[in-house]
Amino acid sequence: MEFQALISLLDDPDPVAYNSVSKRIFDLGPPAVHVLEDVWEHSFDELVQSRIEQIVHHIQFEDIRKKLSEWSSREENDLLDGYCIITRFQYPDVDEVKLRDQVEKIRRDVWLELNDRLTALEIVKVFNHIFFEVHEFSQKTESGKIQDSGCYFLNNLLESRRGNSLSLGVLYVLLAEKLNLPVRGVDLPGHFVASYMRSPELPGEMPGILFYINPSARGAVFSRSDVELYLKQAGIGPEEKFFIPCSSKQIITRLLDDLKMMYDKQGDSEKASDLKALKKILQY
Repeated sequence: MEFQALISLLDDPDPVAYNSVSKRIFDLGPPAVHVLEDVWEHSFDELVQSRIEQIVHHIQFEDIRKKLSEWSSREENDLLDGYCIITRFQYPDVDEVKLRDQVEKIRRDVWLELNDRLTALEIVKVFNHIFFEVHEFSQKTESGKIQDSGCYFLNNLLESRRGNSLSLGVLYVLLAEKLNLPVRGVDLPGHFVASYMRSPELPGEMPGILFYINPSARGAVFSRSDVELYLKQAGIGPEEKFFIPCSSKQIITRLLDDLKMMYDKQGDSEKASDLKALKKILQY
């Protein structure tokens, strides 16, 4: 009853009164969104519609901020969980159960082809076959145009099977994570690849890297010297951070950085500012 009374006051011309009303609606949280959207659809008042859009955005962004903060504070940051949260930034009503079912279908298809007798290279060959040939994932090219920010989001990637270097790499790594494979992401400047880790041979020894994998080149395997050559050709110093695995927080931070850059190029300063605020949550 109170909610309906608050809705009826959305056209109040007094800014102070409206601020009080909007705050009380905002405090109701996500359950208020669907009602607000229904009111928006049946309203012919531009002021009311504009105010509803502002309140809905505020509620949805705060919900994402809260979820990302909770994810960041966990002892183990599940990459799929983080990717779903970022996808909701652009698609707040996305069916997360459907996303997880789609990911599970790919994971299961890979798992059915694996066995304990396979070498690391054979495991990657099986993974690549299922990922690139059976499920037909590939890199989307933009032919010099501003890259479509939609390529970054998990729902679009799973539906179209087309992504960019980062989104394909994140999906590749999180699938490997779900399969308990020793595959980790590596954050290269302007690119994103994976590394296949070698188990320590001696007690106390740190795990090393057997080889690297390029998900945007259909899972091609390459060596450290190839990374060094890539950096040299790009005029970038061979800092050690470009060769070693990164954490799930670092991967999601890279995703936020790339998205912010895309929205900046598209002239969407509001979304770029929101992404900057989300990134601050992940400071590590």
